[in-house]
Amino acid sequence: MEVEIIGAGTMIALVWLIAWSMAGESESERRRITSAPGTFDTASGETRVRHAA
Repeated sequence: MEVEIIGAGTMIALVWLIAWSMAGESESERRRITSAPGTFDTASGETRVRHAA
C-alpha cells in the first residue's frame, strides 16, 4: 500500500514538473518574440543561421 502511494505521488509530481517546465518555456518564448519583432525571416519563426565557409 505504501509503495503504491509513493509511486502515485511520484508520478503526479513528475507530470506537474513537466507541465510547469513547458509553461515556463512557452512564456519565455512569447516574451522573446514580443520583445524583438522583425528578427525572424520566415513565417515559421526560424532564425537565420550563418554557416562558416
